[in-house]
Amino acid sequence: MLYASREHVPENLRRALELANIVADSRYKLYDDFLHLDGRRLGEYLDAVRRATIAGLGGGGSDPFKVILS
Repeated sequence: MLYASREHVPENLRRALELANIVADSRYKLYDDFLHLDGRRLGEYLDAVRRATIAGLGGGGSDPFKVILS
């Protein structure tokens, strides 16, 4: 949803990429939601992170972190 709305709300691209850190953070244990399923949801999520990263590179040049830092 964040990635899909990036053209209308550009800030959502940064939020989509920041979400990857939250999901990976062991304090929240969100990664557990992906471990107990058939892996499809994890694959879909990682694909969305990949698309958001590519979109960030498209708008920010060769620096993959520019979209997060701006």
